[in-house]
Amino acid sequence: MSVVNTTLNEGVYEIELNRPNYLNALNQELFLELTEAVREAKQNPAVRACLLYGNGRGFCAGGDLKDFGIDPSNPNEVREFLQKGHEAIIDLYNMEKPVIAAVHGPAVGAGCNLAFACDLIVAEEGAVFSEIFAKVGAIPDLGGLYFLPQKIGMHKAAELIFTGKKINAQTALDYGLINEVVANGQGIEKGRELAQQLANGPTKALGVAKRIMHQSAHLSLEEILELEAYGQSLIFQTRDFSEGRKAFAEKREARFLGY
Repeated sequence: MSVVNTTLNEGVYEIELNRPNYLNALNQELFLELTEAVREAKQNPAVRACLLYGNGRGFCAGGDLKDFGIDPSNPNEVREFLQKGHEAIIDLYNMEKPVIAAVHGPAVGAGCNLAFACDLIVAEEGAVFSEIFAKVGAIPDLGGLYFLPQKIGMHKAAELIFTGKKINAQTALDYGLINEVVANGQGIEKGRELAQQLANGPTKALGVAKRIMHQSAHLSLEEILELEAYGQSLIFQTRDFSEGRKAFAEKREARFLGY
């Protein structure tokens, strides 16, 4: 049985974590399959948006502390194990396509950071987020030490990371960690609707905007303005921009194709 299921429908590539008996806890096998799935989403031109969610009772319970599939006492194996998972994080984050996470139940530890690597997060009311690493004497991985300070500032990030406390979906929304809270049982469907909406949009422009936004914390205003000018000069040559201008003039909805 595959521990990661994928489907492609009308431009939306769905990635389902599929270790439901273990709350989709991350082990070597899941890392390998997830990395392959995310790479396919990134490279396949038919994919215009990506949706990530978990099968069963939760999104992802973090690393499988009972059986990582490696020897955790071997530093080289630990590093290589995480580097494989980090490939998936980097591709999710840098993919020039919208990526949505639909979270239900636990999203803790590495599972929490897997969600934070996505562009938009829809969470059910019963979702729980936690940088639980301190509870087991570890440090955050899968980007937690990058995403948390970026999203909520150093002080709040330090609170969540140092204490490992759990927060519910509403608190995560109040902190600015997620985009929307929906009723229990509706998260995946809401995520699917949002992914489809974005897949029908000018995805080339969305991808360029995403790439530039991700550099905004590290560059000056002048440098971002230069990237905007360069990016816009490319986007103005696309079929979608031509269609958008025409639709605006004709007072109708644009029909974007993603190129």
